[in-house]
Amino acid sequence: MNAPKSNNANVRLLACLLESKDAIDPDDGHYRFLVDGKYIKYVAVAPGTLGGEGIDWAFAPILLGELLPSFPPGDWNKGYVAKDPETGKVTFIRTETESLAGVKNLWHPVKVNELDFTDKQSLRQRINVSTHPQLNNGKPVLTKIAVWPWELEFMEAETTAYEVICGKGIGPKFLGHITEGESGRVIGFVTEWIEDTRAAGPGDFDSCRKALGRLHALGIKLGDTNKFNFLVRKKHDVVIVDFETAKKCSPGELEYEMNALRECLEESSFRGGPGIWSAN
Repeated sequence: MNAPKSNNANVRLLACLLESKDAIDPDDGHYRFLVDGKYIKYVAVAPGTLGGEGIDWAFAPILLGELLPSFPPGDWNKGYVAKDPETGKVTFIRTETESLAGVKNLWHPVKVNELDFTDKQSLRQRINVSTHPQLNNGKPVLTKIAVWPWELEFMEAETTAYEVICGKGIGPKFLGHITEGESGRVIGFVTEWIEDTRAAGPGDFDSCRKALGRLHALGIKLGDTNKFNFLVRKKHDVVIVDFETAKKCSPGELEYEMNALRECLEESSFRGGPGIWSAN
């Protein structure tokens, strides 16, 4: 492996997307790091660089202490790690500072730094239940970010959907945009965290149909009507979540989605779930 003992005590692993061990021509491994408590850096690792089978490339102590070389100083935000062609040692082949794209539709007046959230409970790699001193009176909120650049298109779509449904009693309350570390670029959003909910089932069809009807009245197709995107609260009140694939559609497409709703609620698999909103 030829990786030097590194000094990365100031580096924290935030997320990773690993190369496939089974692929004939695997993609690079992708990592997202926090450096010095405020700088976000993206690092791609060439296939085969960190060793073979039996090594946990996602275990932060080994990854940062033994597998990766020391992070170069400077204000770079993208780096590439591979074996030096002459020495065979694992090294940062290059680093660069790139102006990364962010969410463009900044319709809400509030912006908050992702690093200011505390008490994080990870639901998925890019979704957390957290608290923020300036939001929701200190009560739990839900944060959702685009961890990787290619996820921004979904974040843009969902942010826009929340603008359209704001105040319409369809989804959770939108509380603001989330910026990435010191960069200031917007990579996500924060909403209220709705407690004591469950995923909808066949018996909730009428309530779900009414909720979806309110969305359709705005000309918006949800795009993913699996039962875990319909949250049932007490008194059979339904809240719709997950607007990543929501978009303006023709009346015919809206009708087709509504006609397929009952079958989606009867689905017995865990497609689209388990529901991240369900609270114990």
